[in-house]
Amino acid sequence: MFVRSSKASAVLRRIGAAERRPLHVILAGLGAMLIATGVAAASQSRAPAKAPANSSNPFQQQAAQLGVRKCAGLFTALGQTATYGSAYATQTRTGQGNPDASGVHAVAGMTYDTADFRGQAAAVVMAAPAGQGCEGQLVRIAPYQRSCQQMVALLPAGSAAAGNLSGVPLYNLGGNQGQALLVPNGPACVVVTVAQGTQRLQ
Repeated sequence: MFVRSSKASAVLRRIGAAERRPLHVILAGLGAMLIATGVAAASQSRAPAKAPANSSNPFQQQAAQLGVRKCAGLFTALGQTATYGSAYATQTRTGQGNPDASGVHAVAGMTYDTADFRGQAAAVVMAAPAGQGCEGQLVRIAPYQRSCQQMVALLPAGSAAAGNLSGVPLYNLGGNQGQALLVPNGPACVVVTVAQGTQRLQ
């Protein structure tokens, strides 16, 4: 059910190498993003969707088409993490004028087809210049055919309740891995995961 940090780090290393410039990213929540499988072991056996050799993934492609360069690395890393393990399509937008002076954001629709989960989910990914670098965030929404009580047992080790927002339980994910809202929907549970990242430019 979770993507481990080593895999997220590998994604970031590939992005940095592809851009041929230093990419220093500090990410909270990208190591154990909830993905739509039912068992942790199942997700560990899945590799991220890869673009063909010598080509960009959709987040890279769309950022490049819009002229986004400064925060393209962070934007792509967040996008790859948010869509990990799924077949997906994304649409990217940025501000008018100078794309590198404004934020870039994408919405993504995802389809999962695994032994433990078949269904659809959505994500929003954002990155924007901040000082000498970039800051970004992803929000991922995935409906599970399990109760929220069952989902609590599948959160990363060390996760703890952080409050109740108008009846919606909020959890801080263990290991400083972001936050998750567990939204009851009848017998099912919609998991809203939030993670943030920063990129220091050199």
